[in-house]
Formats: sequence, structure tokens, C-alpha cells
Amino acid sequence: MSAPTGHDVAARRHLHWENALDRLELEVDLAERLLADPTGEPVPDHEPWDEPQFEGPIPAGLAERANAIRGRQRAVEAELVAALSATRRQHRFADRVDRATGRRLDHAVYVDLEA
Repeated sequence: MSAPTGHDVAARRHLHWENALDRLELEVDLAERLLADPTGEPVPDHEPWDEPQFEGPIPAGLAERANAIRGRQRAVEAELVAALSATRRQHRFADRVDRATGRRLDHAVYVDLEA
């Protein structure tokens, strides 16, 4: 059996990076889907992502794709922060209403402000 050539090593490294980017892209897709429709179908369970350990830098042919995925991650991160802030504001408002009325309900009550 012969030792792997430089081309074999580069091809294998490229494939490993492609797989890592595929996984990152799937995570972003799932987060975007959740943000677009938080009440929709639940996001399927999946294995936690671990940072891959690769020798050498990302292949040049994949750098543009990696940058695009990173841009999407940043956009999702900003949307998640905004959604969390809105949820906190709603929670604080509900607490103030409970204190102002002097009662706490043992079940949730929602008011449709657009009706």
C-alpha cells in the first residue's frame, strides 16, 4: 500500500471542510426556520456540534461559502437577541400587570391587541 499523495491529502481535507460547513449551514437553516415561525413544527433533535480539528487552513475554494455562512450566523444571532429582548419586555409587563391588579392567575391569559 502506497503512502497518500499530496493531492489525496488535499482532497480529504477539502471533503472534511465541506462536511463541517454542511453541518454549520444546517444549524443556521434550523435557527432561521425557528425564527421565521416560532410556533411551527419543532426543530428536530440533533447531535451537538463540536468544533472540528483540522490540519491547515480552510481550502481557498470554500472560503467564500464559509464567509456567507458566518454572515447568516451573525444575522440569526441578532434576531435571537431581539426576540429574547422582546420576550423579556413582555414578561416584565405581565409581572407589572399582575402586581397592579393584585392577583396572579394560575394559567396564562392572552389579549389579542390586533382584534
